[in-house]
Amino acid sequence: MLFSIYPTDAPETRRAVLEQAAGSAAAAAAAAAADERMLFTSLHTVDTAELAAFGDVLREAHDELGATFCADVSPAALGHVVSGDEGWGWLARRGITMLRLDYGFDADEIRRVAAASGCRIAVNASTVDGRLLDELGDLPMAGWHNYYPRPETGLTEAFLVSQSQLFSARGFPVFAFIPGERDFRAPLHLGLPTLEDQRHRNAWRTFQQLRRLLPDAVVICAEGAVADDHAAWIAEVEATGVVTLPVTGLDAAASVLLEHPWRLRVEDAAASFRLDGSRGGIRPERLRNADARERGSLQVDLEAYGRYRGEVHLMRADRPLDAGQARVGEIAAPYRGVVDDLRPGQTVRFVPAT
Repeated sequence: MLFSIYPTDAPETRRAVLEQAAGSAAAAAAAAAADERMLFTSLHTVDTAELAAFGDVLREAHDELGATFCADVSPAALGHVVSGDEGWGWLARRGITMLRLDYGFDADEIRRVAAASGCRIAVNASTVDGRLLDELGDLPMAGWHNYYPRPETGLTEAFLVSQSQLFSARGFPVFAFIPGERDFRAPLHLGLPTLEDQRHRNAWRTFQQLRRLLPDAVVICAEGAVADDHAAWIAEVEATGVVTLPVTGLDAAASVLLEHPWRLRVEDAAASFRLDGSRGGIRPERLRNADARERGSLQVDLEAYGRYRGEVHLMRADRPLDAGQARVGEIAAPYRGVVDDLRPGQTVRFVPAT
């Protein structure tokens, strides 16, 4: 996962972002056009008085942490940046290796900026059309989606996927934002999601959802930082593919689920994910069923299912109670939606919810 840093961030927010970025197992490793230490930033809001000070922040992060930056610029902002004594060299000396050129640049201007700056070029993946991408087909491009400060203006899943396919079909990488979990950014402080339905959700759930919708996309935290446990789980899944699932209400006999990762069987069954290798291992101490075998609950097969006894099912959908199964735990409520993002054959790790 990548992070973003802004001129308006408080110094303590910048430090928290840089610390998480420095320790992150970045999703960018999966994208050829991304850098493991890249952060997103904006030069739109930097006026003449602030430019030198913010440039020092970028240079320090580049020199000391190896950070590089994708900078969002308008024609006016870019002209202001390169009008000083350093010219286009201002960008490289501060680790800016990619420019996101949004409204105001036509295809010819984009080519001129690419040649003059030496930077990789990105465009707005949320608004671009295939015609412009075809006009720029000779450039190594990337698509960075928007984020949306005002509630009810973010993208739908279907639109996110269709716009992203414009880039993947041409072999270009795609970047998309999730909102942070602390130090929400101005102007509204109401989250900065790309997808509207991710506003106010926890970062682990939003990361997994974006990873399902756009398996090859690079995910960026749009503001502040994320909770330490969520950052660690994201780093683990990026490095190993293991998905962390916090659980609650575990039957004592089901504590074995916490001892090691479990592989979900490869069959794409509608009702549940079956835990490979769990058969025969669990006999619940008490039968404590709810009103249904709910999505996100862990159900174990009882003696009535014969040779299947002890097999654990992670429910994908609500189903009626079954005399041959008993509830032995459940995914904690804030993370239950991750069940929708799992796929057969993945490996999961159960941890106690905190």
